[in-house]
Amino acid sequence: MTKTTKNIFFWTATVFIVLTVYSLTIGQIVPYEFANSKLSQNYYDSIMQGFPIAILLTLFGTIKKGNTKTKNWIFISMTILTSILSFALMVSLVFNIGFGSWTTFSTIYRHKTEDLVIKEQRYDIGALGYGRHRIVKLKPILKFWVLPTEVDTAKIDKNEWKFVNEEGDIKFP
Repeated sequence: MTKTTKNIFFWTATVFIVLTVYSLTIGQIVPYEFANSKLSQNYYDSIMQGFPIAILLTLFGTIKKGNTKTKNWIFISMTILTSILSFALMVSLVFNIGFGSWTTFSTIYRHKTEDLVIKEQRYDIGALGYGRHRIVKLKPILKFWVLPTEVDTAKIDKNEWKFVNEEGDIKFP
């Protein structure tokens, strides 16, 4: 394998690790959310499954001919150990009930001139049902994200909004 290919694997894995750590830490407190729950679920599934693999791929950049055999074996051992530990952590997070997402119960209003909607949402916590409830105005950001802002529908200017009352992601027979 050429040095360029090894560098590509190493830096791609490093960027993936940084993105995963950001997503599972700071990314949880930023106000932006995924536009739909399916996209969010696919994203988190991908980073959870790819994180241990990305750690293993960093071996391409850490093992070098210039290092002593002992140093290379330390890198190999620590990388494999870290990968196994991250895999165990990711598996444990899969069974954590804290992972959930806001699911649209209904779209109440659409703005007449801007690309804004007001939706009623419930926090879906999987087998445990639904938790909190909110009514938010959603402003789209780059198609894949939204910026939710809680809103009181009694205080909005009804001349700017069209009442639509559309069924959301939760389907009723």
